[in-house]
Amino acid sequence: MVVGISILLDFSGVVTEKFHSALYWESLLDQVIKIGEMTKLHMSSHQFEKVKHHTEPGFKKSNLHGGATAFALLAESHISVHTWPEYQKVVVDVFTCGSQEHIDDLVKFLQDEVQHSDIRITRLKRGGSF
Repeated sequence: MVVGISILLDFSGVVTEKFHSALYWESLLDQVIKIGEMTKLHMSSHQFEKVKHHTEPGFKKSNLHGGATAFALLAESHISVHTWPEYQKVVVDVFTCGSQEHIDDLVKFLQDEVQHSDIRITRLKRGGSF
């Protein structure tokens, strides 16, 4: 028996500053929750300070603030967002054990809303037999 579904969206090439803003994601998650006809219980976010230096491969120097994290606790489960402007990455995890009727609509909304150069979408059935 499957009890839910996780949708993982991994965005690459996200260079616009607003997509790394905690406040922006709180607002956007409210829209996602409405599209998915989900029930918000609580929302929280955090804006990290700008990364001053980094030596790892793939690091992009920019004038962007640090990354952000946002979390929506839902009656149906949760949605989380984490951003890394220095790598031009945003990841969104949507887990719902409620109706999946509008999942494709909210995935399309996020895909259209977040400006990116590449995206990987993974769908996982959750709670199945082991």
